[in-house]
Amino acid sequence: MTSRRPSPAAPETSGPLDPRAIISFHHVDLQYDDQKALSNVTFTVANGEFVCLTGPSGAGKSSILRLIAMDAFPTKGQVIVRGMPATRMNRGRVPQLRREIGYVFQDFRLLEDRSVEDNVAFAQLVVGQPHKLIVKNVMRVLTQVGLYDKRHRLPRQLSGGEQQRVAIARAMVNSPKILLADEPTGNLDPVTAQEIIDLLFRVNDAGTCVMFSTHDHEIVKTFGQRVLVVDGGTLISDERRRVPVDRSASLVDNMYRAPEGARSPGARTVRKEPVHA
Repeated sequence: MTSRRPSPAAPETSGPLDPRAIISFHHVDLQYDDQKALSNVTFTVANGEFVCLTGPSGAGKSSILRLIAMDAFPTKGQVIVRGMPATRMNRGRVPQLRREIGYVFQDFRLLEDRSVEDNVAFAQLVVGQPHKLIVKNVMRVLTQVGLYDKRHRLPRQLSGGEQQRVAIARAMVNSPKILLADEPTGNLDPVTAQEIIDLLFRVNDAGTCVMFSTHDHEIVKTFGQRVLVVDGGTLISDERRRVPVDRSASLVDNMYRAPEGARSPGARTVRKEPVHA
């Protein structure tokens, strides 16, 4: 397992217009038709922070990420991302902002009929990068996530963890200032989830602000340096640990392992039949 150094304590931010803040929410409400998704949410995130966003399903985590990406706009209050206020945002500038934001989803959202390198290159094509630069950047990020040797494979030929690494490579190929990870370990086992978290920490160590959404209590308890807790559309807690988390800790250490030789109640031995040619 790759060793990691403890992350430094993030600087405090004091308000929505704090120049150190890369993301600011100021008394934000978000309404979807007749359903209120967020109510009076206020927080700031400094450049380079790694923030865990947690809460039960339907609490409003994805709504917060959508507002940061300006895929949604506040019904009330103000969201400021990279100095750009959502309520005064010219819709024509939204694509420019999104070039500085990488997005990773739980369900990968890869193009199934395209190779690994074509999936990553697609993020460069949509912003009009020249071919030589696309080739260089795709090689760089696939090497970083350890998948350059599988660049010609289709998504279905990869494991779930490898597909998520492709999704992270695609999100990082444009060198974004912010990476939004929406339940990126939700479909993965603890060993593979650990690999993804290690990768997100490396992304963060390189200077990218990471907003990591999860409902996994073990991940939050183990790696949550700063934790925003959302419930019922309301931010109910915003806490930072006084001591840096131990990034060399392992989720796998807390996996249940049956004692050697133990059998589950009612388990039976299955006799394997010989295989005939």
